[in-house]
Amino acid sequence: MKVKLNYTGTVDVYDVNTTYAASMNAPGLQRLCKWAEENGGNLSKESIQEEFSKLSPGAARNLFENGVVSGVWTDKGELTDEGSETASTGNVMIKEVGPLRIWVFNHPATGAVLLHADRLTGLPMGDATPQVDHPPKVLTQLSQNLPSTSLLSTEKKRWSLHWEKGAWASVEKYKTRAELNWEWNLSEKEGWVAKPTLSLRGTLMGTSKNKDQDGKSVQTTCDNAYEFEPSECIAKWLTQGRFSKSQWDASLVGMRRRFEELDTAERHRWTLNLALESDETGRWAGNVTIEDLPLYAYNNEDAAHWIQFLIREHVTGYTTAESVEQLLDEFVSASPFSWLDENKVSTHVHKLMESSRADQRLSKLLSAGDDLGSMAYVPQAIQQRQGGSGNLIHDGSDDFKPFVLALTENLGGQLKQISVVDRYVFRKKPIQKFGAFSKACREQSDDANVRLLTSEVPYLNMSKDYTEEQARKKYASKLKPYCDELLFMESTDGAKAPHNRYILVESSTETRFFEGADTLFQGTREKRFTQIDRVLEPDLFKHLKMTSDQEEEA
Repeated sequence: MKVKLNYTGTVDVYDVNTTYAASMNAPGLQRLCKWAEENGGNLSKESIQEEFSKLSPGAARNLFENGVVSGVWTDKGELTDEGSETASTGNVMIKEVGPLRIWVFNHPATGAVLLHADRLTGLPMGDATPQVDHPPKVLTQLSQNLPSTSLLSTEKKRWSLHWEKGAWASVEKYKTRAELNWEWNLSEKEGWVAKPTLSLRGTLMGTSKNKDQDGKSVQTTCDNAYEFEPSECIAKWLTQGRFSKSQWDASLVGMRRRFEELDTAERHRWTLNLALESDETGRWAGNVTIEDLPLYAYNNEDAAHWIQFLIREHVTGYTTAESVEQLLDEFVSASPFSWLDENKVSTHVHKLMESSRADQRLSKLLSAGDDLGSMAYVPQAIQQRQGGSGNLIHDGSDDFKPFVLALTENLGGQLKQISVVDRYVFRKKPIQKFGAFSKACREQSDDANVRLLTSEVPYLNMSKDYTEEQARKKYASKLKPYCDELLFMESTDGAKAPHNRYILVESSTETRFFEGADTLFQGTREKRFTQIDRVLEPDLFKHLKMTSDQEEEA
């Protein structure tokens, strides 16, 4: 699940008359700070005179006191963070008192951020009269920060504010809009992770009397102020207002949703995309979009309606009670429903199908299939109807030759490639079964490539004795002998991991798409794949690096 946060605020501009500090080059202090770093981060008047023997005691004392005043070491001779900065850059912060203009962005997620500062001399006039009463809190907040590098300084000049008492004015005419962006991610492996920095971009006005040089765009990153805990925010935002009935469930780490509230794509995808407005996000006060939010049935009754819908979607021709029961067994243990009581959900589904309000289409197909017996079932398992939406059923064994024959029967042109999309090919037996499937594909055509798109996360999660990189290489080495191309879902930037399983059969003249709700390579029960006319997960094409023409065809 990915959460994107966007806030549109302002860059506030203040003219102040107070104490501040600006960086300047100090090669002498830089040399002393480097020497102090080499000696454990400590120095004294005596050690300075001993190291630099040409200095008089008075000169050594003045150097030491100058370093204390400049903040590069303490009065006990301990090198400060500012001293380490001086050792690296050669710059020290020198305090001054006078008029200064500052450009500030402030938000709870970042705290007060000093974007730029400059002495007021030479800058265009403001539009407010300075005052000494009721200074904004942001001036005190800025004074608690470390020095900031100006976003407009070519020399990377640093500034810091030391507000105690002084005059201030808010320069309204130079205020501009600024946009703050942040990302949170929820993964099975790491849980909630908030990016350590936020992206900020905007425009700074009032920086030059030359209008052609004013209004420069800036972009920077701001450190996370740790005022927002993703798990707490999501839990709060998704349990109030319009989400008070179908709400976030912290124990499931997903959204419990009423069946009637889901659209067709969500019922198939089992995930939800949400957009929250600024009045729904509390202190963030901006827009939030949530992608791939896991969906769960609200209760047993909703689960029954949802499963009935899925069974109907998967039954495209005559079927039998036995095959419907197999589908029910698969769905009732799937993630949206597995947290509920399996027996109660199954009982609800049976009641729906037997009631007078049951799906008439499914009832007719079920009745016809039972009347025809296995003759209505077996031909569908082995016959591929080109151009239609056929059902293919694998018997769960290690023999994939009949299944591959059905996938490619009456295929136009020359078979070029068969792609398998399945995130759960990571244990020994499923890998062996995938190998048997690959062998059957290659026996069908020596020139056909076999491609696998899967997830590395399940294998990495169970490989506790290896580093992540070692586990990834080990996993790839197990799969590569069976495929011409191996793709991991996590390697495609900005694309959602496919939810369903797919098999794509490509020839020189056509492409067939088959969809399944269960992995082809786990267990021994029968697996059903249905030829589909369109793919409801568009990011699948990004993962498989397919062209726009192929995407339009699907």
